[in-house]
Amino acid sequence: MAAKSSSADLVRQLSRAGLRPSERLVQQILAPGPAARSELLKLATSIEDLHEPMPATIGPLHALRLLGELPDVSIIVPLLERLPAPVWGQTDVPSQLYNQEALEIIGRVGAPALPVLMSYADDETHPPLARMLAMACLSYVAIRAPEVRDTVIAEARRRLEADHPWPVGTGAAMALSDLGDKDSYQLVMAAYRAGRVNQEAAPAATARQYLLGGGRPNTANVNLAFFERYERSGPFLKSDEDEDLEDDYEDDKY
Repeated sequence: MAAKSSSADLVRQLSRAGLRPSERLVQQILAPGPAARSELLKLATSIEDLHEPMPATIGPLHALRLLGELPDVSIIVPLLERLPAPVWGQTDVPSQLYNQEALEIIGRVGAPALPVLMSYADDETHPPLARMLAMACLSYVAIRAPEVRDTVIAEARRRLEADHPWPVGTGAAMALSDLGDKDSYQLVMAAYRAGRVNQEAAPAATARQYLLGGGRPNTANVNLAFFERYERSGPFLKSDEDEDLEDDYEDDKY
């Protein structure tokens, strides 16, 4: 009888899985339940791999998505502190997907994430961009756990009204805008005029569009299950060159 693979061995296989891992591998990784979380988090936070050649470049994204099937407050701070992953131009699809979906995966933790995110955002010893993204994550928490939507809106408004530094103000504006909370329109626009929102991170025109137009279109992606993410967002092969890379990997496996 073949020896049972450890979580570490299975996650190493995941790091070499190419564009989409097999259902069998996913089932094996998730079988131990929460015990698999530690090894997945190691790979998910190895953002340097996002700029490696195929198949390693997709490994952190696979692991990040699997953490969404094992949501827990313990993943929040390690993920925040690796964000944002550097994006090397428009063709750097793995990093772009990672930065977007990391917020969604944190949001999948649901209501228990709320105090962790607010505490992190309010702590001035943490990196400014990570603090901003902690606040921005609140919109995904509110979509995942609608029962805390009113609390999220109230906390984001309170931080805008209290003249917090730009990381918190920007994140709060992003959360309110992403949720399409049009009742916050005047407050958010006043924060922009007062210079409490970083317009490079959150342009005023985009905030206005979301506040008055029902919110960011893809916030509901927080509810996507693991394989739904591949069907919706890929990553997909973009060129024959990518196909050649994939073929080379398939040849190397045997």
